[in-house]
Amino acid sequence: MSRIGAWLLGALLMTQAAQADMQPLDRIVAVVNDGVIMDSELDARVNDIAAQFRADNRPLPPLDVMREQVLDRMILERVQLQMAERGGIRVDDAALNQALEGIARQNNMTLPQFSERLRGEGYDWSQFREQIRNEMVISRLQQRSVASRIRVTDREVERFLQSETGKRMFQADFHLGHILVKVPGGATPEQVRAAKQKADDLVGRLRGGADFAETAVAESDGSEALEGGDLGWREAAQWPSLFADAAIDMQKGDISEPLRSGAGFHILKMIDRRGGGERLVTQYKVRHVLVRPDTLTTEEQARQEIDRLHDQVASGELTFAQAAEQSSDDPGSARAGGELGWVAPGEMVPEFEQMMQETPKGQLSPTFQTQFGWHFLQVEDVRETDMSDRYRDLQARQALQKRRFDEELQTWLQEQRAEAYVDIRLNPDS
Repeated sequence: MSRIGAWLLGALLMTQAAQADMQPLDRIVAVVNDGVIMDSELDARVNDIAAQFRADNRPLPPLDVMREQVLDRMILERVQLQMAERGGIRVDDAALNQALEGIARQNNMTLPQFSERLRGEGYDWSQFREQIRNEMVISRLQQRSVASRIRVTDREVERFLQSETGKRMFQADFHLGHILVKVPGGATPEQVRAAKQKADDLVGRLRGGADFAETAVAESDGSEALEGGDLGWREAAQWPSLFADAAIDMQKGDISEPLRSGAGFHILKMIDRRGGGERLVTQYKVRHVLVRPDTLTTEEQARQEIDRLHDQVASGELTFAQAAEQSSDDPGSARAGGELGWVAPGEMVPEFEQMMQETPKGQLSPTFQTQFGWHFLQVEDVRETDMSDRYRDLQARQALQKRRFDEELQTWLQEQRAEAYVDIRLNPDS
């Protein structure tokens, strides 16, 4: 008994000593409405972005700057994901796998090869999947909340094409860099002056030879700051009018003056420009079958129905035209056996366009999801054609819609961020 008592006493003392040495393994770094962001989540995201910097041979910004930038991005993501959940916006595994297969194809790999490649580079595959799912959910939320409010009339398209600016804008593509010095909503005149002074100072440094990407990482309040402010390539007409009007006369390497908007002061760099002359456009003769969820058909039932129809067409049990005429929920094309005619880039939603471009001529595509429901398609023919007046009208409409979407999106994001309850606790003592 004495030996047992001694053992119990020793175990108790060891437990007490272990408890005395225990340190918290995780902590809250931000409260976002009724959710939280943990330090471990922030560290994981920072580590992923740091790995991207190293892979691109870019110098890392100071850790505190990176953590603040990443946390601000995560807060905005969390606000949108909470809104999407309340609105019933979800991305199921089938749609997620379809998107991941598309990413793998863009990298000339199968999905298993892509997964193995990421694991080999140190990424957690399950976390990567969920990050892509979240990005898809946020994209659908933005389309529902912002794009649905944007309307472009025929008269606006006509005026744009007739304007000197419109004519010049279709002659070039821009690759822009961007730095934002944010001005909060309801800012005082002193805050506006301070932001303008900071923007002027940044322009001076950049024109004096400072590296644009490094400056964007360290100083920009824009969502693309951690990518060095790189906004990528777009046709000139598709940039927000504030950017396009400033960039139209800029040459490669030029830095703009600060440009004022509701979000703050923007600084642009013309990384590169190209274009001019006529363009050949690839058009696709395509047909599809659509099954749309509704009050009587759940998402899962719609997916099962499109899979059943796809299998029947693939096996020869039904012709494509029969499947469309009997079961497609797109009344316009169903009566024509699913025919959509000749389709040019920009006419369809992105998921449809991507599948159309990736499906070999004459073959049946996999089933896939868009905002309208579940589809499969077949590309009957492909041709190259000169840019027509109709295509220019379409491009002008798309450009105006994209301009307004980008402008409205920034305003909408600021509104959602301002309305959310956010308590940042980056300092461990707070």
